[in-house]
Amino acid sequence: MSDRALDIPGQLLVRARDDDNALSDLIDAAAPVVHRWALVQTGDAVEADDVTQEVLIRMIRNLDTLPEPPRFAGWLYTVTRNAAADRFRSRSRQRTAADSEDILEGAVSDISNPADDVERVELGNVMRSAFDQLPSRQREVFDLVELQGIPATEAADILGIRATSVRGNLFKARRNLRRRILTVWPDVEEDWQ
Repeated sequence: MSDRALDIPGQLLVRARDDDNALSDLIDAAAPVVHRWALVQTGDAVEADDVTQEVLIRMIRNLDTLPEPPRFAGWLYTVTRNAAADRFRSRSRQRTAADSEDILEGAVSDISNPADDVERVELGNVMRSAFDQLPSRQREVFDLVELQGIPATEAADILGIRATSVRGNLFKARRNLRRRILTVWPDVEEDWQ
């Protein structure tokens, strides 16, 4: 597993079973990654916090049976996705674009001109809205590959699908995002040629 996603040495998993310091290190390594995945799944920062806490508790309870790297990241991702789905089903809540602001953080570069800042905010809102409208698999793949920089083969391992499926969903996500952005801002098509 690449350090871009979750880089946990196998020895840390073993040591975490008997050493509180190693367990703390394991939690520190896993928490931000789980939180990001939870945010992509829920679209809500508060829900993502709750899902993260739930996943970390499951991880601690299952220390003796956790899979070794690289399967550990896949296990964490699956538990995160399932916990988010359980919360969504039990609460039947709709995603809100306002709460998903962190999802595409950094996807729009910093612009120093104040007039451009307004445009950047508008573009960010359009991108967040378009991202929120993607089917869940496309959102997952786009986040892992494009936003986190994880290679398609590693994303496939995390998601438990084929690399060709990752590439296909990534292609569809890019196409859908582009189409939705061009609907709002047809002038940017010239910049993408």
